[in-house]
Amino acid sequence: MKQKAPQISPNKLYASLLKKKNESDQQQKIVKSPVIQGNVYINSLRNNQGQLKVDAKKSRPTSGKDLKDISTVLLKKTHARQNSKIIETKENSQNLTQSALQLLQKIKAERPDNKIGQIQTSKEILQYHQQLIQKQYQKLLDLSKQTEHNQLQQQQQQQQQQQKQKLFKGPRSISNPDISTLQLCITKAHAKSIPGMLYTGQTKINQDSYKLIQKFGTKENDWYLQVSDGHGTNGHQVAQFVQEILPAYIEQEVMEAPYYYDRDKTINNIFKQSFLKTNEDLLNSGIDVTYSGATTVVVIAFENILYCANIGDSRAIIGRYDTKLQVVELSKDHKPDCFLEQARIIQRGGRVQAYSDEDGNPIGPARVWKLDEDVPGLAMSRSFGDYVASQVGVICEPEIIKHQLLPSDKFLVVASDGIWEFLSNEWVIETVNEYYKKGDAIGACNKLTQAAKEAWQREDEVIDDITVILAFFK
Repeated sequence: MKQKAPQISPNKLYASLLKKKNESDQQQKIVKSPVIQGNVYINSLRNNQGQLKVDAKKSRPTSGKDLKDISTVLLKKTHARQNSKIIETKENSQNLTQSALQLLQKIKAERPDNKIGQIQTSKEILQYHQQLIQKQYQKLLDLSKQTEHNQLQQQQQQQQQQQKQKLFKGPRSISNPDISTLQLCITKAHAKSIPGMLYTGQTKINQDSYKLIQKFGTKENDWYLQVSDGHGTNGHQVAQFVQEILPAYIEQEVMEAPYYYDRDKTINNIFKQSFLKTNEDLLNSGIDVTYSGATTVVVIAFENILYCANIGDSRAIIGRYDTKLQVVELSKDHKPDCFLEQARIIQRGGRVQAYSDEDGNPIGPARVWKLDEDVPGLAMSRSFGDYVASQVGVICEPEIIKHQLLPSDKFLVVASDGIWEFLSNEWVIETVNEYYKKGDAIGACNKLTQAAKEAWQREDEVIDDITVILAFFK
């Protein structure tokens, strides 16, 4: 026999449901976040709870059926509320996460050193880099303009300074030229050489030689002038050898020198090395130079700059006219009794002494001798060859002098001692100056050689070889 379900009174059922509702509300208070909802939410719960009690009293069920329907509805509502609480809790958690992310993005965006964080698309990135490039280009452009401005100011200052210097100099004239625009150089040159005469009246072998080269190197206005004077039995062979070999060495070295070289230092080295190489080749040439050799004077003209290298007693001078005619010496004669030359000879075991007569009186120029022998008796302290003399201090190292042409420089004379033995420097430039006025270099050479020959005939029993080169400046 089936047992009947126990009967529950409506009042007890209602009280039980109400108790469950209160527990559910308490659970709701625990789930709700006081940080997010605050006191407003709690107060609303309290007010709603009081209102629920009033409504419950008004709607108490009166029959068993009503009570059953009410219990069903209350159960459904309870489950719906619980589900809504869970959903609401998840939504609040998501909202909290989104708020935190938005706060972090705002902080990054407000940082001044992180402007790149504001760029969100590839287009904005491209625009940003274009702006950077534009700024860099503008800076370079401004810097370039500033540099050009500074250079322009420097040029203007230099021009002003040059104008002041011109004003200070006064009007431009022959005696007061603008040196920066001066292009003085050799425009005409001529050479002549004649043999001497023996005491027997016979014409001797000409032991002089010369070299005259226009466009020496690569430039039209560069010139090479050389005079060599041989002495001894084979002096003519030595002079001819030097005339062929020395210019070749010098020109080769000049051509190989770079365009940015220090010309003064380089030319000095070229002269010294070329003279030494020529002398070494001469000693190995097969020519007997025991008591034979040659003096040499060389002048190289690089437009308005002259370099003169000399060994021995051949000579180079310039005729200058500045209110009056005057001599400018480009070389010095190397005589054995010059102080420095004599000191070197004595130091190397030689002696310096002229010929002497029966009473011991000196005759003629000072000469170089070995200390214990009366050889070689050389009348100069520097030369090519002369092997015996080279053992007692005679050298082939040239003495080099640089000269920059001035507007008052008129002509150049390069000659062997056949000219200079009896003709003074002053007489020579006075004579040449008359021909310079007419532009007659050939006539000037003829005049000098003839005058020198006549002077030898008057002063000595023999005539030395005579060689001269003339160059006119414009």
